[in-house]
Amino acid sequence: MNVMEIWVDRETGVNYVFHASGYTGGMTPLLDRDEKPVVSPVLNTSRY
Repeated sequence: MNVMEIWVDRETGVNYVFHASGYTGGMTPLLDRDEKPVVSPVLNTSRY
């Protein structure tokens, strides 16, 4: 089984690449061409 996904931190918006193959896996920040983390806009999802 091979899996590759993009995960987004809900607090910071930082994007991560997750890859799993068999019994192993890893996660690392997704970087742009300037080697800076890719950051998505974060929606205000605070609960009252």
